Amino acid sequence: MNMDMNLDSALRRLAEQPLHPRLAELEGDVMRLIAAERRAGGGVTLRSGMLAALGAVALGVVGGGLSSTAATAQVPTLTPFGPAMPLAPSTLLAFQ
Repeated sequence: MNMDMNLDSALRRLAEQPLHPRLAELEGDVMRLIAAERRAGGGVTLRSGMLAALGAVALGVVGGGLSSTAATAQVPTLTPFGPAMPLAPSTLLAFQ
């Protein structure tokens, strides 16, 4: 509980301190910097983002197509009520 009291008193002391004089100008400065950054390289960023997205989609389609054909060739047929049920509880208990 002592740690809570120290934290509360530290927050109270921080709240009592005066604000920094440039704090009111900070939001305007940040917005001007963001606007300047958009004007300077906005087209390049958009094009590279679109290129990266298209590359990711192409890689996903190719990778998904390759893995799905390999996975279907290796999966044995499991039927819920057929004779070949290797994971049925009765077959798992038979080996004990």
